[in-house]
Amino acid sequence: MKHRHLFQREFGAELPQQVVDRLACHAELLKRWNRVVRLVGEAEPGEWIRRHYAESVAARAYWRGSTGEGGSEPGLLDIGSGAGFPGLILAALHPERPVTLVEVRERKAAFLAEAVRELGLPNVRVVRERFDAELAERLGGAVECATIRGLRLPEPTMARLVEALPDEGRLVVWVGRCVATGLLDTCVVEQEMNAPDRPHRRILCLRPLRRG
Repeated sequence: MKHRHLFQREFGAELPQQVVDRLACHAELLKRWNRVVRLVGEAEPGEWIRRHYAESVAARAYWRGSTGEGGSEPGLLDIGSGAGFPGLILAALHPERPVTLVEVRERKAAFLAEAVRELGLPNVRVVRERFDAELAERLGGAVECATIRGLRLPEPTMARLVEALPDEGRLVVWVGRCVATGLLDTCVVEQEMNAPDRPHRRILCLRPLRRG
């Protein structure tokens, strides 16, 4: 793989080799598709790593593994997956866990489906639908973690998603300096971190706020 050395240099000290290889494979596929379908902005792979891959990998800290004996692996719901950031990247880190990628745009969903095949991720499914309140309720109850990056959902849809998450569920979002007021009406910030190399951008781990 042409850009494997870049991923090895960035992630080799913290990720297993097979995971680094999956990320490099994704980048090669992304570069080919991006010539025809605009999935991400034009840039060198090194810039993609800093802007997209590093942010996605950082969020793994908020997608926690199962804790009790016999517990099933925690599922992930990625909303507006686009080129696969962060959902497909997190799936590459944890191929044993179930992941649902929601992407309404046909060509982007086609890219995700091919990437799932190329990376060998049998526990990942791609849902080509618009994420609305009905879909939030249908999918939210089956996952322990939902991620939203580069997409702003209407407040009623976001509220329905939060309601559908289990009590131990978490919502991970990428934000700038400010957080939408409506989001803080339904969630409490449990943890946060600055995005790698982007001090004005934060990754928040939110816990549903239950009232009554």
